[in-house]
Amino acid sequence: MRLTWSDYLVLAGYIALVTGLGVYGARHRRSDDEYFLVGRRMPWLAVGISIVAAMISSITYLAEPGEVWKSGVTHATGKLLGIPLEMLFVWGCCIPFMMRFRFTSVYEYLEHRFGRPTRRWGAALFVIMVLLWMGFVVLVLSQVVHQLCGMPLLAVILTVGTVTTLYTMLGGLRMVIWADVVQVVILVAGAVGTIGYIMWSEGGTPVDWLAAADAHLQAIGQPTAIPVFSWDPTVRVTVVSVAVNMAVWHLCIHSSSQTTVQRYFSTPDARAARRSFLASSIAYVAVSLLLVSVGLAVLYYYVSTGRPIDGNLDPETQRDLIFPTFALHHLPAGAGGALLAALLSAAMSTVDAGLGAVATVVSLELRPVCASHEQPSGPLAAHELPRAGASGASRVPLAMATTVLAGTVITGIACTLTCLPPHWGIFGAIPRTFNAITGPLGALFLTGMFMPCVRQPAVVAASVCGLAVSLVLGYLQQISAVLHAHGLVPHLWPDISFAWILPCSFLASVLVAPLLSLVDWSPPRDLTGLTWWTRRAALGEALERLPRP
Repeated sequence: MRLTWSDYLVLAGYIALVTGLGVYGARHRRSDDEYFLVGRRMPWLAVGISIVAAMISSITYLAEPGEVWKSGVTHATGKLLGIPLEMLFVWGCCIPFMMRFRFTSVYEYLEHRFGRPTRRWGAALFVIMVLLWMGFVVLVLSQVVHQLCGMPLLAVILTVGTVTTLYTMLGGLRMVIWADVVQVVILVAGAVGTIGYIMWSEGGTPVDWLAAADAHLQAIGQPTAIPVFSWDPTVRVTVVSVAVNMAVWHLCIHSSSQTTVQRYFSTPDARAARRSFLASSIAYVAVSLLLVSVGLAVLYYYVSTGRPIDGNLDPETQRDLIFPTFALHHLPAGAGGALLAALLSAAMSTVDAGLGAVATVVSLELRPVCASHEQPSGPLAAHELPRAGASGASRVPLAMATTVLAGTVITGIACTLTCLPPHWGIFGAIPRTFNAITGPLGALFLTGMFMPCVRQPAVVAASVCGLAVSLVLGYLQQISAVLHAHGLVPHLWPDISFAWILPCSFLASVLVAPLLSLVDWSPPRDLTGLTWWTRRAALGEALERLPRP
């Protein structure tokens, strides 16, 4: 199917809107603090919505409705149970702990807690993770548009990468947050419009949708609609495995990802940051339920009436394309463009968040390289950026150049990732690419917060072990194929469920760190104010006693 002129008009209007926001944001850019953190004056509700936009990409927008065809509401049930597990911890521990510091980059904490090499290691892990994440997001969106609308794949990749890079470079964090608010509205409108059309044309209630999903799952041989738990780690999804995976993922993202934590730092204080977190959690649950409802409604549309799926798509291998294909074939004129705008908004909200965070981290990390004689910033309770003799806007040009470079790299990664095996699908590829780093990165921070006995050599080595666990579990079948080809193993090993890879890598990092600390004889550091157990100490006095690199 090809888009009509009205669809192209909607798309052009959306691209013009977000680019205009970037130009408008550039008019308010007066200093580093304004560019990176909006002067720490952003409204908590806008920050909360922006966090949701950063976490819900086109991957989620396509995979959530598509997953209904594979596992019904099992994945959604596990996700919704996992979120409360991490909410109390993030609300009660992570946010108040980190908001005591006046950091611009969350990786500054690693320098004060462990040392400058750990800060560089954490920042490097983050940059690699985000570049892979953003490249994967752009690739997924571009492949969908290419397959459904016939647009050249390279042209779609270049358009998304160029536009997102442009408005992020111009406007800084202020523009990113307000653009994210607009993009969430578009994303929700596209999903609500689909549900409304199906209810108007076919009738039925959510109860009918669930019954249709249950019948479909029974037809494809799934023994129960909602498998709760299995001791077999190769079972693709259960409620427990998804809940654990989502809880660990959210915990790592909210404690160690500059993409998320930078938004908390843009609020005035810990109270506003907590309100932003609460708003983002509520909105995340609501959007997840909405997308699952879209998947159930579309499944009901086809299954209950016996209609063939448009485009002759296979629900087993092409389930992620069923929702957008339905919208392009059945929604009114202009709705196809609105859907693509929703997909673009979901992708671009994630990419702009990643670009902004990478620009912040890289511009801060390059400063010590260029001026290695400088001491660590301080005191901890003061903002890092304004230093004596430093220009108030000295890092903005570097951040803008970094944004352009990162956008170019992301576009190149998206082109490179086209070689991924197609049978992996979205959920199968995620833990084998960017999420292979998420667990070890989160473990760096949580180890620093709660394990005062662990020092720099142990925590870095433990994170390397966590990375190794991610790669071994993620590529277990491929590793066994190589070993089998050389006669080292009798048969191929089965794939571990994608839901267990991230929790296992996180757990490995957290467990190995204290074990390695038993043989770590590096000099101890004064941790006053830098761990959960010493958090009430005077931060400024603590920093003065830290050993200088």
